[in-house]
Amino acid sequence: MKRVVFLSAQSMNDALGAAGRAHQRLFEELGHRFIEIDFSKPTAQDLLGRTLAEGGIEFAYSVVGFGADFRATRSDGVEVNLWEASRTPYISLTGDSPAYFFQRHVMPSPWHACLYFFPEHLELRKRLAPSNAMYGIVPPIPFDHAEKRAIDFRRKESGRLLFLKNGNDPNKLVEAWRSGMPTATFLLIADLAGELAGALNGPLADDLDALVRERFLAKGWDVEGLINLRLFFVAQLDDYLRRVKSQFVADTIADFPVIIQGFNWEHMDFSGRKATYVKGGDYTHSRQQIIESLGTVDMSPNTQRAPHDRVLRSFGLHTLCITNRQSFIDQNVPEAATFSYEFVKEALVEKVAEAIQNPRRAVEAGMAASATFRKDRHPLQFAEFMVETAHHLRIAGGERPGGLPDFFVWPPTP
Repeated sequence: MKRVVFLSAQSMNDALGAAGRAHQRLFEELGHRFIEIDFSKPTAQDLLGRTLAEGGIEFAYSVVGFGADFRATRSDGVEVNLWEASRTPYISLTGDSPAYFFQRHVMPSPWHACLYFFPEHLELRKRLAPSNAMYGIVPPIPFDHAEKRAIDFRRKESGRLLFLKNGNDPNKLVEAWRSGMPTATFLLIADLAGELAGALNGPLADDLDALVRERFLAKGWDVEGLINLRLFFVAQLDDYLRRVKSQFVADTIADFPVIIQGFNWEHMDFSGRKATYVKGGDYTHSRQQIIESLGTVDMSPNTQRAPHDRVLRSFGLHTLCITNRQSFIDQNVPEAATFSYEFVKEALVEKVAEAIQNPRRAVEAGMAASATFRKDRHPLQFAEFMVETAHHLRIAGGERPGGLPDFFVWPPTP
């Protein structure tokens, strides 16, 4: 039996570990044994060594490049990449922009793959420093897949809307810019931030890197080759926009009897509002919260062409997800108009009020949208895609396949 190795560590809400762990049943359904190695535990290094020594690994995977650069020392004393040296395919799953922790997006060998959940993030990565590795897009599938018979839909009608989102203060970020940047740089990034905040429903934020390069060029500077500067601006503007959007959502829905849950909401005063604020959260526990909820409220991470994690989880759990309008959802879910909003207060208020005032209709809308999305998509497609990725990596980095004609030279010499 081939084994799939998942590398985990500590993260806020256990989001990264729990998300990776959620795929265990899928790999087991394909006939693989699942092994988690948790590097928050002191025994992790020994377990990894024993697992590699035993062999039979289909691939190892983790999130945001964790463990991609693990090192090993050969018998001749030379230090090498662990996965390349052991001929083990390594796959990184990445749901965030390459502008954050860019070094974790640079895969070091043909035995490595970095798979994104959003086409926008892959496109940005491809413009930046090339590497001899595989990059790709994970097919959008329903997360936390549950059968309808396992959910009490009448109980859902008496549930509350959930906004499961960590917050952050956009004004605090601007003050950090002001105090930490040269004046000219601060004025440029602040101007861009203000323009983006005033156009939340337009295409301006669809490609922040293109916007940054264009604005620098308009002022006389070509920053095509200055990857550090581009990444700095993209990361800051992406973070700022997420803060603005999450604060907009929280402030708009706080006047309804909803639940807002997450970290870093200290900058908002929920006293006197109808919403219930719950600090913190746990990814695994939130599955049952979604099942028992009337629905979820979400916002995309400045992306348009693939659904966000909370949308995929809601679809997987037959649950309504009130989210901002996105091209992927418009094109793939005919029921999109029933749950999509523009970043205009009246638009979001209308969707939330409608769900609360007509709970049965909201539950039925969630079931209908989920059924449409799930029709041709199943979580097993994710596991199959991962296994196929590993197979391709074995050809890219491995020895000459057997049975090929003698004139076929492998590996090719550049």
